Amino acid sequence: MLAIKEFASSFLLIVSWFIFAVSAYLLYWTIIMPILAIIPFLISLISGFLCLLCSRKLDGRKKNNSSSINGK
Repeated sequence: MLAIKEFASSFLLIVSWFIFAVSAYLLYWTIIMPILAIIPFLISLISGFLCLLCSRKLDGRKKNNSSSINGK
C-alpha cells in the first residue's frame, strides 16, 4: 500500500509540473507573443502610411509641374 501511495504522489507531482509547463506555454503565446507581434505590425503600418503619403506628395508635385508647364 505504501508503494502505491508513493507512486501516486510522484505521478501527481509529474502531472502537476506538466500542467504547469503547458499553462506557462499557453500564457507565453497569449500574453507575450501578441505584444511582440505588435511591433512588426506597427512597423508595416507606419511604412505603408509613409509610402501612401509619399505617393500622394509625388503625385501632387506631378500635377503642379504639368499644370505650370501647360500654362494652366
